Amino acid sequence: MNGSPFHGERVWVVHIGLNDEIALRAHREGFVCIGWTQMGDLSRYRTREQMREAMVRTWPGWSPAKINSSYGQTFRFAHEMKEGEALVYPVRVLREVAIGRIAGPYRFADDDRELKERDYCNIRPVKWLKSVPRTLFSLPTLHSFGSALSVSTSDDCLEEVVRVLSGDVRPPEPAESTAATEAEDEEGAENLYELARQETEDYLLKEWQRTGFEFEKVVAAVLEGIGYTATVTPKSGDHGVDVIAHPDPLGLQKPFIKVQAKSGTSSVGEPQINQLKGCLNPGEQGIVVCLGKFTTGAEAAARAGGNITLLDGKRFVEIFLDHYDKLDSAWQNRFRLKQVHVPIR
Repeated sequence: MNGSPFHGERVWVVHIGLNDEIALRAHREGFVCIGWTQMGDLSRYRTREQMREAMVRTWPGWSPAKINSSYGQTFRFAHEMKEGEALVYPVRVLREVAIGRIAGPYRFADDDRELKERDYCNIRPVKWLKSVPRTLFSLPTLHSFGSALSVSTSDDCLEEVVRVLSGDVRPPEPAESTAATEAEDEEGAENLYELARQETEDYLLKEWQRTGFEFEKVVAAVLEGIGYTATVTPKSGDHGVDVIAHPDPLGLQKPFIKVQAKSGTSSVGEPQINQLKGCLNPGEQGIVVCLGKFTTGAEAAARAGGNITLLDGKRFVEIFLDHYDKLDSAWQNRFRLKQVHVPIR
């Protein structure tokens, strides 16, 4: 592909489970890692059959389905990844996708105490090129990134990865949420809840970012679902207050809650927090809802006042889902979701 910083047409996708400490370290230090440490150095197993036999010897109690879905991942990680190929790494704790280029051969890092204790000794060095919000990618691409497997490929997405890497942030076309409905093995079933939750979050955040100023109405609808009476303020002269909420229909009971709603992906800083603080009368509470991030200055300013609550996109999604059945039917029709039950073993 012209202008691509990668070799070949393949895009690797690596997940580092739910271990946030290891995930952040890999992002910081420039590598990706997977488990299966008890097998030892994976480079010793030169064929897929040798890899499979080694896995059966190491875990004789594993089912054939689990063996069959696992040995291919370890073989590909150790032998098929090529230096210079594209790699994407969804960093769950940051709600970002790291884009990188494979920078070297496989290594068994049994000399690293932390990786060994946490079962992540199989590593690949990566040159990270950029980390971007998940919402810059289309939902089909995010779905392909959301495999329940630790190692997979997303070969049809290279063009979109290069586009995002170049800074082209055109909003992707709307699409239906496509959360997975089944897992390939027992381990996949354990990750299915996380996969479905992440895809639902991606869907809602992308839809809300498209609403622009109407996001204020979404926030008001959620407050109504919680049990407040909420009013969206006029656009002009609101002084940073987008929604006003109170416990009773007449607006006579305290406390009044004043809300600032930010639908963009930009970070919210200390000035926005102080702007809302300046609008609060004694006894009133303020809430800032932000689909991007809060800076450390914003978080410090909120703590200092004691009357400001910060809700990032992840937390607002949780509140939205918790009260989804109480939302006005018009909003349920606009953001259509279906509850599913996922086995957690």
